[in-house]
Amino acid sequence: MNTSSGFYQPSSQFNFPQGSMSFQSGGNNSGDSNAMGVAPDPLPAGLFNALSTKGYPHEPPLLEEIGINFDHIFKKTMYVLRPTMSSAMLSHEILNDSDLAGPVIFFMLFGLFLLMAGKVHFGYIYGVALFGTISLHTLSKQMATSSSQQQQPSSLHFFNTASILGYCFLPLCFLSFIGVFHSLDNRIGHLTGALFVIWSTWSSSGFLNNLLQLQNARTLIAYPLLIFYSVFALMAIFV
Repeated sequence: MNTSSGFYQPSSQFNFPQGSMSFQSGGNNSGDSNAMGVAPDPLPAGLFNALSTKGYPHEPPLLEEIGINFDHIFKKTMYVLRPTMSSAMLSHEILNDSDLAGPVIFFMLFGLFLLMAGKVHFGYIYGVALFGTISLHTLSKQMATSSSQQQQPSSLHFFNTASILGYCFLPLCFLSFIGVFHSLDNRIGHLTGALFVIWSTWSSSGFLNNLLQLQNARTLIAYPLLIFYSVFALMAIFV
């Protein structure tokens, strides 16, 4: 301490260890960079780069961020198109996927084919789909709760039920497409409609039975699903 000039001057003899005042690095590198004030590498400038899909390093793709997985969409669609395929072949991640991209497309195709056949039922389609999904979701959760004493069921969310019902709606799109070229209001049309309803019911009951881990309850859960899909088949068959 130097007091000759009348005021305090800190001495340079006190040297702290170099590592005592430094922060330990580790964990998330981006967080350390932001904490140290280091900005990520800027994106390249230019018109073509602005229109491209290139992003920052280690940034997930846009479709992954909004929840669209084409691999899951393809596997779910193939399961519906192959009724003999066992739902046990689908992974737990695919079963719990709440993707609604495929169902929205299928419902729009169903309404479009009905419109081409001279039937404007868009309001009925969305109304029945919403009311039926809410009812079937509530019923499925009640069935899962009643079986929880024997085993631990999988958690079921509303969008999981909507995704399953929407993907299994695909056979009814084929029915409405046939109705564009041929009238379904006859014996052959009624049998064809019943076949496609059973197809959708079989696929959706397999989905829900495997997701909820129910034992010997596929027939029980298939009954309300049969009624649900029959309403849409009636839209396609009758004027």
